[in-house]
Amino acid sequence: MYGHLHDKALWSKVIEGDKDALAFIYKTYFNSLYQYGMKLQPDEGLVKDCIHDLFVTIWLSRERLSVTDSIRYYLLASLKRKIASQQQKKLPGHFGENTNSFTSSPEEVLIGEQSNLELRAKLGKIMDQLPRRQKEILYLRYYEGLDTKQTAAIMELSVNSTYVLLSKAINYLKKHSDKLIITSFLIFSEFFLK
Repeated sequence: MYGHLHDKALWSKVIEGDKDALAFIYKTYFNSLYQYGMKLQPDEGLVKDCIHDLFVTIWLSRERLSVTDSIRYYLLASLKRKIASQQQKKLPGHFGENTNSFTSSPEEVLIGEQSNLELRAKLGKIMDQLPRRQKEILYLRYYEGLDTKQTAAIMELSVNSTYVLLSKAINYLKKHSDKLIITSFLIFSEFFLK
């Protein structure tokens, strides 16, 4: 019923008092908000409470809300502010990536799982070396798919600073990506040389 509506129209329904529209937004964005919140603050209870508080606040103040072109952006920015107000100091998050492989034989599955674990461990080490803000910008820009202006607003940066920070993070990953390529080559060559 609400899936066909653009963000402006859907948000307008919430402002007009449509509880079902708010429930639809909650169901649509909860997982995304939860994952982002856990990157900012690895306390599941706090993140869930902040998400629920956010939606209660939206409902209670709906008559004062402005129409938004991007519900995702609005929710992510609001959640970040809620979490920041709830914690004493920000803790660095860990941005990981799930990798799935498709193989056919049990041996290939076992080798694929081992390879993925090793590659993910290497990627995790490289990502852990990034400063927290660079991890956050990569997450918002590429995982959440926000544009540069939205990312800048959430991170409270100018658009130029956002480009600079994003460039630094990408350059670091490029510089160290050869480690991942070499590791994966060694893993697979060992398998085929046996």
